[in-house]
Amino acid sequence: MQVSRPRLVAVSLSILILCLVALPTPARAQAVAIAQVTGTVTDATGSVVPNAQVTVTETEKQQVHSGTTDSSGRFTFPNLPVGPYSLEVKATGFKNYVQSGIVLQVGNSVEINVALQLGSMSEKVEVTATTRMVETRETGVAQVIDEKRINDLPLNGRQATQLILLSGASVQPPGATPW
Repeated sequence: MQVSRPRLVAVSLSILILCLVALPTPARAQAVAIAQVTGTVTDATGSVVPNAQVTVTETEKQQVHSGTTDSSGRFTFPNLPVGPYSLEVKATGFKNYVQSGIVLQVGNSVEINVALQLGSMSEKVEVTATTRMVETRETGVAQVIDEKRINDLPLNGRQATQLILLSGASVQPPGATPW
């Protein structure tokens, strides 16, 4: 039996596509915007408070992440999605501690140390954060530039590398035009 050339090419192409679809492919890494919150819970004298209940809540989605402090009073919440959060700490014999206004940016590793005050658990100390979170683990300079600032800038030729000058950690060489 003789098969025509166009039909042979079509059959070969179909087999090739079938093989490519059927073969397992390695999972590609997904870029996810994440951050981390760590800290230490102490009492008024500076002694660590082990087994304190720590809750970090995404305020927009009401997604709750909870855990307890270890024997050295430390807590860690890795791989948190970026966005606004609140932190709550509860321990027996201490007033509840609540801090709101925590905003996590891409790649942040924020350390929030909590000093609990003696009192009943029905009382609480509420802190509203209004300052920027301070990166405590990395020495590099990073800045998140929002879409509005990007659109408002007169970028010559829309060169994204010109955004580097906004971070404050870079300078333009002498004689270069700013934009």
